Amino acid sequence: MKISFLINNIYGIGGTNRTVINLAEALAVHHEVEIVSVFRRANTTKFEISPRITVRALVDLRPGSADKDAAGSGEPSEVVPRQEEFYAQYSKFTDARIIRDLERTDADVVVGTRPSLNLFVAAYTRDGALRVAQEHMTHLGIPAAVRAEMARVYPRLDAITTVTEADARSFMENTPIPGIPVVGIPNSVPQPSVPPSDCTHKVVVSAGRMHHIKRYDLLIRAFGMLADEFPDWQLRIYGDGGEAGKLRALVSELGLAGRALLMGGFSPIESEWAKGSIAAVTSSAESFGMTLVEAMRCGLPVVSTDCPVGPREILHPGEDGFLVPNGEVEGIAWGLRRLMADEVLRRTMGAAALRNGAAYDPAAVAGRYVALFEEAARNRAAAQRGYRAPAPARRTGGDLLTVPPVSLSAATVDVTTDDTGWLRFSADGPAEGRRRWQFVLRHKPADGQRRPDLPLRTSRKDLANGGTQYTAALTPGAFDDLGDGRWQVMMSAPKTSPVHMKAGVQDTRALIDARTRLISRPPTGAIVWNLPYAQPNGRLMLRTVLREDHAECTGVEVADDTITLRGVLCGGRRIEPGAQFIVSRRGRHAHNFAVHVQIVGRQSFRAEVPLRHVVDHRLERWEDWDWWLQPDPYDRRKVRVCHLLEDFHDVKAAYVYPSVPLAGAEASEFAAIHPARPVWVRPYCSASGAMAMNVVDR
Repeated sequence: MKISFLINNIYGIGGTNRTVINLAEALAVHHEVEIVSVFRRANTTKFEISPRITVRALVDLRPGSADKDAAGSGEPSEVVPRQEEFYAQYSKFTDARIIRDLERTDADVVVGTRPSLNLFVAAYTRDGALRVAQEHMTHLGIPAAVRAEMARVYPRLDAITTVTEADARSFMENTPIPGIPVVGIPNSVPQPSVPPSDCTHKVVVSAGRMHHIKRYDLLIRAFGMLADEFPDWQLRIYGDGGEAGKLRALVSELGLAGRALLMGGFSPIESEWAKGSIAAVTSSAESFGMTLVEAMRCGLPVVSTDCPVGPREILHPGEDGFLVPNGEVEGIAWGLRRLMADEVLRRTMGAAALRNGAAYDPAAVAGRYVALFEEAARNRAAAQRGYRAPAPARRTGGDLLTVPPVSLSAATVDVTTDDTGWLRFSADGPAEGRRRWQFVLRHKPADGQRRPDLPLRTSRKDLANGGTQYTAALTPGAFDDLGDGRWQVMMSAPKTSPVHMKAGVQDTRALIDARTRLISRPPTGAIVWNLPYAQPNGRLMLRTVLREDHAECTGVEVADDTITLRGVLCGGRRIEPGAQFIVSRRGRHAHNFAVHVQIVGRQSFRAEVPLRHVVDHRLERWEDWDWWLQPDPYDRRKVRVCHLLEDFHDVKAAYVYPSVPLAGAEASEFAAIHPARPVWVRPYCSASGAMAMNVVDR
């Protein structure tokens, strides 16, 4: 049968997009599937979609498109209720595009994916197609006026699905649609391509959009209650959204800078789940709980608030996690403490989560949808003379869940690191034919002096789906050729333009242990580090570090009037008595100021940043002072203090430190000084990884 999903914007990011794609991929193994996006605002989709699924848009809103100012685009929709969340996006013009497509569709089944689109599906889909409404929102979270319109129009549907049994009951109780089945079918989550977590890394992970309903404030406060008790644990929250600024302020207020990290958006997310040992879901409401299942499928026990629907149908409390009271910081802290304090319990619950999460595999969920479609077809055939049921599932081609990409430019590269400097690349591409593609690293210089390309010995393997798998390894011996810099990960073939590859899964969890080992036992030889990362456009890059001497920042403590730096020196030089920490002002008013460092262990040091000096001697309203270490007072060579050696790329955004306000104590050369007004000093990590501080007279 042909199945068509109608969605608001498949080119964006969000839980509905992810779960629709998961289901579409599983259904496409035996059926023809298309995803029809009402809007298109980007050239490519954020989530990978295999080429066997047709993706098309009805309204193109990219720059330069004629649809942006089409007739009727300024007039309100006559189908979407004013109270619907996305009402402002729709117009008479979009109404006409959607209605025309539904009237002409050749699909056997049309599935809407939110209330506004389900109204279109119910009212305008051609009579020969089955009409199914997917409800991803909690039913009582839908405005009453929208539910009233649903009650009026939904009787033309053949079936309604919700993502939980509890919400199916709520739907039938609050918006009964006589004769139309309402069935709870969960969202699906594919088996991750990375090995599951071993629950040993002391990291709590949470993920989702930065929205107040996710209640990350409660999670941060709960983690703050445990920070002193578990000083070697870290909280990582992944996601983008409008609440990020407030959450960063809360992290600073609670003194958790460097302990509670806001990591930004990350896709694919499975590699980041697998770095953790505990997953935390603290939402005040969930329609389902996709992140909860994602974490379980990566082998993490989960601490989740007991939302009205969702988590209580997924978790088995005491077996694969804990349900704690909704909205209570103390309950979240209790659940986290139980798992943070007991590695055996984490491992046991993590193994149970891995087993129980398999129930949400896309193949299993797709099977339930096919059964629903077939039942709806039988009911339609019994009630409507002349109705022609869809063709049965195709059985040719086996049960392959994957298909090769149409080109290498559409393929992604998965990268795995280990803790000894090895990187392993893997990409599934189309059938190779006569070309001999291989991985190549191309230098992206900062100074214009490009190093030669570095070809990697590439192995090829024919896949059952007709594609070719390419694999290559980068060994520590290649560092002499790579040096210190950034490299593009390319695929190249003779007489063919090279292709800058897109990033897939970046499994860098081994670097967590590598950093821990480095900090506790700083190497006496050259420091080397290999970190794959994705550019904002999704292309895969490699950051290489090769330095004879390197000062790594291991901690920054910001108090009321002081900033304390902790670090380790790696390489052949040693920290000698009398070593100095130096702050150096950038720009035309260059100036250095030094203080002695305290040696606190084997190659480890501690320094108090000279805040009063930089405040009293500033010459501009905004100044940047770089941080350096001079290990030997009799050797003027300095080493830049950096924060580079992490398992993730954007250290600058993750480690955000609060500002220290200071009033000047001396007469300043800065003519516009106001002695009673504080000057703000804030430490930061630059995009290159170098540590510095702003000195700002506001």
